[in-house]
Amino acid sequence: MYKPAPSRPKKTNIVRSRNGCKGCRERRTKCDEKTPVCGTCSRLGKSCERIKPELKFRVVTGPPAIGTQTNLSDSDATSSASQISSPGDGSHNYEHPTLSGSLVRSLQHTERDVFYSTYWEDHCLPALPPMFRSMTELLNFAPLRGAILALSACNISRIQAERKSSASLMSTGTYRPNLQHQTRSQLYYSSAIKKFTALTPDDYSNNLPLILAILVTFGYIESSMGNFDGFNCHVQGLSAFLLELREGTKDPLIRDLLAAWFQSQFLVWWARLYFSSFDVQRHLPSIQMPSVLSESPGSLHERRAVVLGILCESHQLNTKETLGYWDESEMLSMAPFPVSQVESRPLWVVQLEEASNKLDAWIMHLPQSEQPIEDAVSLISPILFQSHGAALNFAYYVTARIMQCTSFLYSLQAYDPQSLHNGCFETENWVRLLLQITQGVDMHTSITMNTYTIGFSGLLLAASLRCQDLSLGLEIEQWLQNLKSMQPTEEGAFPIYQTLAVAKAINRQRMLGRDVFCVSQPVDDGGGSPKFHGYNSQLISSLLMHGRWRDSGDFFTEKMELDI
Repeated sequence: MYKPAPSRPKKTNIVRSRNGCKGCRERRTKCDEKTPVCGTCSRLGKSCERIKPELKFRVVTGPPAIGTQTNLSDSDATSSASQISSPGDGSHNYEHPTLSGSLVRSLQHTERDVFYSTYWEDHCLPALPPMFRSMTELLNFAPLRGAILALSACNISRIQAERKSSASLMSTGTYRPNLQHQTRSQLYYSSAIKKFTALTPDDYSNNLPLILAILVTFGYIESSMGNFDGFNCHVQGLSAFLLELREGTKDPLIRDLLAAWFQSQFLVWWARLYFSSFDVQRHLPSIQMPSVLSESPGSLHERRAVVLGILCESHQLNTKETLGYWDESEMLSMAPFPVSQVESRPLWVVQLEEASNKLDAWIMHLPQSEQPIEDAVSLISPILFQSHGAALNFAYYVTARIMQCTSFLYSLQAYDPQSLHNGCFETENWVRLLLQITQGVDMHTSITMNTYTIGFSGLLLAASLRCQDLSLGLEIEQWLQNLKSMQPTEEGAFPIYQTLAVAKAINRQRMLGRDVFCVSQPVDDGGGSPKFHGYNSQLISSLLMHGRWRDSGDFFTEKMELDI
């Protein structure tokens, strides 16, 4: 048997220390480590700076070992980011992004956190207002970090769709969000909420911008999921919190946060309007934006918040007055009046003119870099812009003009054939312009960049309800069909297949000589339920169509089935 090896004798009795001072290390002399000043530094009259050991971590990525495979459900390794693909089109693969920046370093507590923070930086941030990038220095705050990871996981769950079984396709579409990433999103979200509610009053008062950033991020999560109740909960909380920010609204970060917050509110407002009941559409109030944002917006996203506010205000005024012609209780009180009778103009005319003046001021201060490229402007070709954001903002402007056209509303009072046929002439010119803008944008970019704002599909649906020209309606339907063939999920929080089904139903009625100007639910569902199992919050198989026979001028309301 082998005996244990004898212990090796020590070469010296010197015990080395790594806790000496910086001066002794530079002088290459032994430090006696006395505190607060060592003997050598005291004798030389030098400052004594202690050296503290520091542990630094870095992420090292490399090819997996031969014969091994990383399972995302077990570890969510960062290398799995290269496998994210678009449903319905196997050619869309996202390359694994480089881990860089303070954002990733502040989040890399686990492999899973690194995975979602990397995805956040490369895929979520481009679709969000720029202020989200400025929040990177605040990410050591646990509630905000959890909210950002929740929003990132939510985004990827909706991009990486899964095909449903045939038994669960009733009015919900063929695809559903990825359950694995969606579950992770909810776990991050619940953790962030728990940590947020544990904050003290001093935490709130000493970190106002940080608290606002967390609440805004919470709102974006709920709006992405179509959770109207959850979003309204944050609206109430944030409205109360904003009372403490009155003196700080001139701070650039707070101003940017407010612009981002109101953009999400306009998105939820639009999603609630389509598709709701007759009564909800008539009485859904518009959102009042603070004057501090309306005065001299300094960035593209601030200008977006302003034009969205004008668009929703104009839409609310137009819809309320339009639906009045299908409200039997008000039809008797609606008497025709001549256009020249300025003294007796109704309130809605005055209000639409005020909204139009706001829009005039907005377009007057629009930078040249965000206006259409002059060389690409014509009556038939696509209208091009220097950026996708500029094209989207201009589309909001055009849609607001559609809603401000009073000639359409005046034509609803007339019964002569000439007025009936020309009632939408003014609006149809703007609809053509909107179609030219949509033809000039990249559809895949629209899918990824319009996640947190009103998308082109929602704008085109509104435009189709304000025109009589069948060719325009068919162009809108074709654009939506092309979009659906690329990505059978959503664009601008609107379920594409559902929007397409409504556009088809409107065009079918137009072929029969009946113009549809409004659609509503027979019974309101409150906006439906959160989109956990599908890309639509509402189970809609039929809608009420409110329209008019083109030849006789008779109004009609009829329940019609949708081809979903």
